[in-house]
Amino acid sequence: MRRTPGQGARAGRLAAAIEPLSAETRRRERKFWSRLASAWERWEPVLQHSLGGVDPVLFRALDLEPGRRVADLACGIGDPALAIARWVGPRGRVLGIDISAPMLAVARRRARLLGLGNVRFQRGDLTRFDAARQRFDRVASRFGLMFADDVPMALDRMRRLLRPGGRIALAVWGPLERNPAHRLRYDAVRPFLDAPLPDPEKSAHPLRLGRPGLLPRLMRQAGFVRVLSEAAPTCGVYPSLEDFVRIQTETTLSETYRRLGRADRRLLCERLKRRFSPFRRGEVLRVPGFAWVVSGERPARTRAQRDLGRSARAGRSGR
Repeated sequence: MRRTPGQGARAGRLAAAIEPLSAETRRRERKFWSRLASAWERWEPVLQHSLGGVDPVLFRALDLEPGRRVADLACGIGDPALAIARWVGPRGRVLGIDISAPMLAVARRRARLLGLGNVRFQRGDLTRFDAARQRFDRVASRFGLMFADDVPMALDRMRRLLRPGGRIALAVWGPLERNPAHRLRYDAVRPFLDAPLPDPEKSAHPLRLGRPGLLPRLMRQAGFVRVLSEAAPTCGVYPSLEDFVRIQTETTLSETYRRLGRADRRLLCERLKRRFSPFRRGEVLRVPGFAWVVSGERPARTRAQRDLGRSARAGRSGR
């Protein structure tokens, strides 16, 4: 479909809203995720159960089959790369990429214990990862793209990783009004922050791509076709309110929590408990959430492009 001038201008404004992050912010993010590795491993059953709620939608969008070659970008401690490795079977291959070496060490331990020989993990930035001549049938990222220092650049890199006709599926958190945990957590921690949080679309924020229609438009701008967006309701399940608070202070709020004195730490925990207690039923805490799974394809090469490629290869071999 041909764009009208007005449509092109709107698309340009959307891309401009997702601003690249500074080099200092990138360094902070890398250190932050590396420090979280031990906490993520300790709370693995809780965190992976909650985040994995999008997996059925994500895997369906990827159209996974045995034997596929798949790249999982920003895989953290190994998910969903490990689940995908089981899905594609021994003839398939999975590569997990993450910026955090400690996270990848956990992922490798998990792969060894599961006896998975068809998955490997490599340190790399999803915006700058160079796979050399490797091309993949599928590219996935679950709750990772929001933290890319340059989202349009990351999408362009993902497209280049795919073979022509290959599929991509990305899970990102939806809008604030459908993710109460983010608002309530900020309400609880606000008195202890030096400055208000920046605009989510201009920072490494979980809700950076939550605006309806934003990621599909960015993907089309990056050259993907047949772009589809599917709603993916989620639910964070925690054994108790106390466990929920402890997870927050050891993961998302850990940087702020470490700077506080003993009295302020107790106050922050109480503020979290008050705001999240309405989600408690008995001992268990269930916090609703909402994500988008956006998928697309790298355009397949036309016959003319294939013929041109064959001619170029023939020319090189004849030298």
